[in-house]
Amino acid sequence: MPYTVSWLVPNRIILTRYHGVFTSEDLRSYLEESLQMRDEAIAVLGEDGALIHTLTDARQLDRYTIGLADIQGMLKSLRQQRVGWSVFVHPGKMERFFSSIGHHWAGVRHREFATIEDAIVFLKEDTSLPDFTYVPDEVEKIPS
Repeated sequence: MPYTVSWLVPNRIILTRYHGVFTSEDLRSYLEESLQMRDEAIAVLGEDGALIHTLTDARQLDRYTIGLADIQGMLKSLRQQRVGWSVFVHPGKMERFFSSIGHHWAGVRHREFATIEDAIVFLKEDTSLPDFTYVPDEVEKIPS
């Protein structure tokens, strides 16, 4: 899989890392996995609990092979969940632009950043989060 999904902050921030080529099948798989993680977090936090954010570190993403028709079809199947901010990081303007379009269509709060540092500063504006760190230079390079 050209992505990994884990908790950056348990039950509060999902960390997704893309690398290589990301396909529509990868997007389907990722959405299923992240929805399951959110469901489990909501069971812990309660229906009226804190929002669950997503930080997508796509700096190692080479390209998407996802068409607009693929995205539109998937959006119809998305369940409504208590979703916080979806934060996407990639140095490329086009990648951030397409991420913005996809998130907008999904009706999800989103922000796109060129650097991981800016994304972390933004997420830390949520004062309900515990203190956390994500040091990208200490994270191993994901093999393609």
